[in-house]
Amino acid sequence: MNRHISRFWVWAIFGVYAGLLMPYLTDFRVAMGDEACYVEPALRWSEGLGFTSAAWRQSTDQLWACNFPLYALVCSAWIKLTGLSSFWGLRLLSLLLFVGGMAIWILGCRRAGWFKSWREEVVFVLLLLGSLYATSPSQYIRPEALGAAVFGFGLFGQTLSSSRARIAMAFITGVLTALSGLQFVVTLAVLALVWLAVAQRNSLKPIVACAVGGLAATIVLVAVYSNFGVLDIFLRSTFGLGSNRAEQWHAWRDPMLWAASVVLVFMLLVPKMKKRERLVAAVGLACGPGLAAVLFLLSKYPQYYGFLAMLPLCTATAIVVPEFRGPARAVVVVLLLGAGMIGFPLAALMNWNVMPARDHRSLELSMKEKLSGVKKVFVDPSAYFAAKSPDRLVYTQAVLPALSEKERAEIETVVLIPEHPIFGLQKDTVFRQIGGEWQLVGKYPDAKPASSRCAKLDFLSRLSYAGHYRFEFWKRVR
Repeated sequence: MNRHISRFWVWAIFGVYAGLLMPYLTDFRVAMGDEACYVEPALRWSEGLGFTSAAWRQSTDQLWACNFPLYALVCSAWIKLTGLSSFWGLRLLSLLLFVGGMAIWILGCRRAGWFKSWREEVVFVLLLLGSLYATSPSQYIRPEALGAAVFGFGLFGQTLSSSRARIAMAFITGVLTALSGLQFVVTLAVLALVWLAVAQRNSLKPIVACAVGGLAATIVLVAVYSNFGVLDIFLRSTFGLGSNRAEQWHAWRDPMLWAASVVLVFMLLVPKMKKRERLVAAVGLACGPGLAAVLFLLSKYPQYYGFLAMLPLCTATAIVVPEFRGPARAVVVVLLLGAGMIGFPLAALMNWNVMPARDHRSLELSMKEKLSGVKKVFVDPSAYFAAKSPDRLVYTQAVLPALSEKERAEIETVVLIPEHPIFGLQKDTVFRQIGGEWQLVGKYPDAKPASSRCAKLDFLSRLSYAGHYRFEFWKRVR
């Protein structure tokens, strides 16, 4: 088959995925609390309020102090270039970063000689898209989508013919990684150590250059935060929040993580397999479940971290699958196909079924009506994008302890989820911190919540979190 025609299928699969998801980006998943935190500085900067935040653990007039400033800067550039500052527009950016990053990753694997045929590329894409959590960076406003692009860029850079170019690209990758988030620094460190163990001397210079780039970026970031007097906030938000691994371990539930790991172990145990494929299997296990264990032990392993381990794991699995023959290949194909069917496709069916209760456009219209004339509002983070407006200041719970008494007294309306499971977002906790007396003036939805599309599929909601929007509107009376 013609090389260009055969590889068309790789891009066609990604194109179908992006095309199907794009119209439903706002309703496919409910808004997460983290999404408001990560994009608020970009929105405020585009409104002329500086690189500040009303959704972070600091005062709204201070420089935003975090360990992932690059993502907010990319979002700012996206808003400036396209004008897409809406919830849908910002999730579109995540989708494009993810798909673009994976396209560059595949190109890097091809140039490095890891993928020797188009079939391996197709297997990689199918494994990745079949994973329960590997695609989550494309569905949320989170820095993992940017991480996909950075890792793709980094791998491609190491396939350049010039040694100086490879070292320069490694340095740049280190800089970008250090500015993208601590989870990416840990991931890159594990990948570099495994690469050093396998390639030894040939990998030493790029790894050193990458480390130097990361250290240089960190020093500059610390200097900037120190100059603006927010270094303590940066250190506290990066290292002082404690581990919540007992609550955020869900990426371990990905069927593809376990199925692909079993395939790689099988490769190591089957006699007479080629040395190259055995080495690839060992590397895949170290950078897949091994990396997942490192992330979990250091902090946590939530669903949006699943991509970090699934990327190298799916790559290694795609390389070794063609080497199986006869009954062994049939077993491997059935195992991976089964994991793929009960992974993202099943989750997508669940999300499609409950979308009527996640209609973000309906929520936006309700917010526009109920918050008419309100200049300052405190909201649950999942209501942030619906409540956000250029002429309205929207606070979330992260910033609440840093607000002055005057700023708290100026909050006119509070939007909360009734009976919230998180203590800091329960109404009694919020009202105690804000102060004053409050009256319930409305609810969303006004009537009975929208039903699912197919009642027979409601059982799928038991398999995972299938949240929908429910809010109470409270108005200050004193």
